[in-house]
Amino acid sequence: MSNKLKDIFSNKKFDFGGNLHFQDNKSYNKFLEALRIVQNEGRAVEVKGVSSLTTKVRDGEMEYPFLEHKELTHFVIGPSIEDVPFVINTEYGEKTVLFKRYQTTNEIILETDASEVVYFKIAFIKNTMNITFTYRTQPHLAKTVKDIVENYNTTIALLNTIFIYKESQDLSDEYAQIHDLRESILESELYFKRLYLVEQELELSFQPTQINNTESDEEELEELHLLLIEKKVIRLNAKLNATESTGMKIESGAHKLEIGSKIDLTFLGDSEYIIYGQKISVHTANLLSNAIIKEVKEGEDGTIKVLYGDTDNRPMYISYTGFKTIDEAKQEMKTIMEYKETYIDA
Repeated sequence: MSNKLKDIFSNKKFDFGGNLHFQDNKSYNKFLEALRIVQNEGRAVEVKGVSSLTTKVRDGEMEYPFLEHKELTHFVIGPSIEDVPFVINTEYGEKTVLFKRYQTTNEIILETDASEVVYFKIAFIKNTMNITFTYRTQPHLAKTVKDIVENYNTTIALLNTIFIYKESQDLSDEYAQIHDLRESILESELYFKRLYLVEQELELSFQPTQINNTESDEEELEELHLLLIEKKVIRLNAKLNATESTGMKIESGAHKLEIGSKIDLTFLGDSEYIIYGQKISVHTANLLSNAIIKEVKEGEDGTIKVLYGDTDNRPMYISYTGFKTIDEAKQEMKTIMEYKETYIDA
């Protein structure tokens, strides 16, 4: 005799089924058309005109009513989907890229969620060796700049895993497109790494929703990164014009100043940058090079005013370094002349 309790409490899986009831033949025909769309295109379709749904549980030859849903207001059919995780090693540790896998009449498709920072869709054409590859970068959907950097890094690792990237790969074949994609993602990753480093250095937060492709923002970031992260000397990209107001005052008793002689000047300054809506002030230590003394005037208060300009073949220019605090800038200005060649060659 079989154990009835064992049958009752068995872990054996049941089959679920059901019946749809439509308001009329037109609604039924629309349902059939929706099925064809799901099969051919792999996308979910809303079906109107379904009046009720009766579900059943089937165990062998036995069938039992389960639930009945009436007065349905929203009914959607879609492809059968399963999760396919890709576990990848990245610079930031182990990451998982979750794909959804489903089929259409002609394709097997792997697709990430549409809200991912980097969206992927890979379609394998049935009965062929061909695939189609679609991607979309969406940095504005990230929570932080760090999230953008890590997602881009994960994307590169994913491409290397799927397509087995090789530096010596023949770029004359279809691989050229994957190579170009990888290089584009690498370039974007480097850009957001710079943004993240500046963010950390200045202890502020850039909002991904504010990030766009504005060229001025990118130029401002590039300069800030050079100044604050790479500690580079930058030459001002502008022509300086000598005017009557161009001059300085020094105390009498200084070294003799001769008209026509070259003079190097150091001074403090401030620069303001606007990056993705954030205003950032930087203190600068500056060196003015190629200045020529044009005129020397002695004032009634015992000071000497020096007017200076330049020549056509050796125009004046300013080189500068940037700092977060005024004290750092002052300290730098005191020592510029000790290694002014670095400023002159900027």
